[in-house]
Amino acid sequence: MMYVQPLPPPAVSPRIGKIIKTGREQIHMLESGNADGNPVVLLHGCGSIAEEVMMPFAASGMHIIAPDRPGYGFSAALPAGERGPRGQSFWLERFLEALELDEVVLSGHSIGCAPALHLAARRPDLVKGLFLISPCCRPVPFKPFIVLRSAVAPFVGPVIRQHVIARWSSYFFERGLRASSCPNPVISELLTLPAMHMVNAASIATMAEELWAFNGDMQPLASLPAGLPVSVLFGREDRIIEPGWHLDWLHERHPALAVELLDGVGHMPHHVAPDLAVEMLGDLAGKRLDDLAGGTPDASMATVSGAM
Repeated sequence: MMYVQPLPPPAVSPRIGKIIKTGREQIHMLESGNADGNPVVLLHGCGSIAEEVMMPFAASGMHIIAPDRPGYGFSAALPAGERGPRGQSFWLERFLEALELDEVVLSGHSIGCAPALHLAARRPDLVKGLFLISPCCRPVPFKPFIVLRSAVAPFVGPVIRQHVIARWSSYFFERGLRASSCPNPVISELLTLPAMHMVNAASIATMAEELWAFNGDMQPLASLPAGLPVSVLFGREDRIIEPGWHLDWLHERHPALAVELLDGVGHMPHHVAPDLAVEMLGDLAGKRLDDLAGGTPDASMATVSGAM
């Protein structure tokens, strides 16, 4: 019997938007909605791209701007020493200045919340509100990250990045989606994302560098402005980060948080409960719920708790 190696799935092309030049770097961004509306800037999480975080909000009618964070997608990486959350907050500031934006609503998912928090603390004049989705913000205990550390280790790292991870990008992409979505099934729309564009040698190095800089950058973060509206959406069953660990830290820096905790939901609540995510973001952006595409949150969200 002849055994035939199955063909890999056809490559999916990434969405291509605009390239913004700040004077120091180029930033790729996607945009949707009414350009005359209040701007909302979305920041994706670790190992992701703008296309992913924009999915639940693209048809909301809000003016959505989603950049690929530095070193991901089509955006240039930052210099060494600037790749953690603090350095990315200056990158975000340059991005807003290049677009001539101020008083924006910032939203981030997971570690993408960290530069947004730094910018809000350092330049409150630029930030109208924060919408934090599964925020990874508090310094975390050591984790081995064996595969990731091996991929950036001297000598063997380039071989692993280029000939193992990049070659099997679809496998690592789907594995990451399952882990992030657990205990929920992977939303089918997420499987249409371009695996090879998201999992490659450059993005793996970027992931490692921002994770290694994370604790040192977040440790000294000061309190957030008392009058800044901050909303948080978390899944109670998040298996990537511990909700209580990060919420306690956020409450110390902003006691007036508006928090929604979803029963039975993991690290991707914006995909599992998109109507609720759109509603919460719309409240911060100054848009009424009946103005948003999709109407009211569906009845399946009856497990959502009230604000803490």
